Amino acid sequence: MRKIFLFIFTLSIFVIPNTITAQEKYVEYLNVIATNLSDIYIKSNESLFFTVQIAAFTNKNSDLEKIKNIVIIREKDNLLKYRLGEFPTYKEATEYKRIVLSVCKDAFIVPIKNGERIHIKEALKEPSVNL
Repeated sequence: MRKIFLFIFTLSIFVIPNTITAQEKYVEYLNVIATNLSDIYIKSNESLFFTVQIAAFTNKNSDLEKIKNIVIIREKDNLLKYRLGEFPTYKEATEYKRIVLSVCKDAFIVPIKNGERIHIKEALKEPSVNL
């Protein structure tokens, strides 16, 4: 029993603080990436644009909400979607996603048409899309 307690105690000293630090660094790095986003990619006036989704949660994530230029949307599935940037072309969104992926392993591109999310295949068929 004493060995188990010692193991848990050691684990709590070395592993848990590193996990918290990693989470803080993750948000800090994302904030740097989002802060350096050009003003032309913060809010789009296009009827079709592409954005980079970094997370989806049922409850608010206070750490992600601190990120500058983050867009938080509650969609029909009742999940809060955390997104960065509004890019007029798929190519620009892909380039930004590559940067985000250096920090966030689950980032992906979401097309928005007239304020509604659409399937990526549908978006790429649009004549106005520059691949």
